[in-house]
Amino acid sequence: MDNKVEIRFDGKRYAFWQEVSIRFSVDDLCSSVSLSITRPGAGDGLGITANTIIEVMIGGHLVATVRPDSLTREVDKENHSIHLAARSLGRELVDCRYSQTMLGLTLEDIMKRICGAFEVPLKVLTKTAVTPNFAMQCESPANALINAVRTANLLLYPMQNGGLVLTKPTDAAPVATLVYGEHILHYRITDEFKLRFSEYTIKGYDYSSNHDLDGTVKDDGVSYHRPLQLVADRHGRGLGGCERRAELERDRRRARARRLDLRILGWRGQNGGLWGINTKVRVVIPQEGIDGVFLIGDCDFRLDDRGGGITHLQLMERGAFGR
Repeated sequence: MDNKVEIRFDGKRYAFWQEVSIRFSVDDLCSSVSLSITRPGAGDGLGITANTIIEVMIGGHLVATVRPDSLTREVDKENHSIHLAARSLGRELVDCRYSQTMLGLTLEDIMKRICGAFEVPLKVLTKTAVTPNFAMQCESPANALINAVRTANLLLYPMQNGGLVLTKPTDAAPVATLVYGEHILHYRITDEFKLRFSEYTIKGYDYSSNHDLDGTVKDDGVSYHRPLQLVADRHGRGLGGCERRAELERDRRRARARRLDLRILGWRGQNGGLWGINTKVRVVIPQEGIDGVFLIGDCDFRLDDRGGGITHLQLMERGAFGR
């Protein structure tokens, strides 16, 4: 299977990169790319500028569309090295600070306006509710959108064309079964106990009736007093009652408190396709008592001149991303 990594821009093509990292996450609005190569001679700067849009290909298939963050060249009397760091088009939503107020629009319409202003393609695969009041004041659009999306129990993550997709956590069947000793080279289990609290309270205010709102739920797995109280952010108003949002916060944190990181040989799954986020896999690690289905939240394709192509997957229960 052809796994050659190549970048294309302005009619040019560059391949044969010696070190590669191409990362995607359901928690980030932009994918990240890091490419390095060392060659004999003085070389050149590839012709990349701040305005260049680059297509990143694996085996002839588009995996990311990015803008350069930095281009570093090192030269000595024998060799030159080039290191390119880049992120997909959604990076402007992360880096920029922006002010905008929108009233009585659905989350889909809000996202279309914001993404349109930054020329970030958007695909919406689910229905969205009305958000009565959405306001940003000199703040990152990414933070505002992520808060609203999580409140709506949805995911927003990068696509291959550099844009974003708004969708639900997948309910599809697992795309593969990964067994330690057969497919899994290395695994790491992290129990992050600090993410969990004994009690979750969401507080809000109903301006139409002029009274306070709140909802509280408990996590029976934390037996000591460790409360978390949150104010319902203005980006998510109208997207669910306080008690429902407290339940979502508890369930999401409970699921995210345990994560599984796998290192897999190669970049492709058992069906021949590249690994992707928001897909499910069955994982079997007998010595840990693990035999279950998990959702891929992070995917990182890595390559170096020592270990070859490796995929790093971060897995959690589906509840970590929504119901």
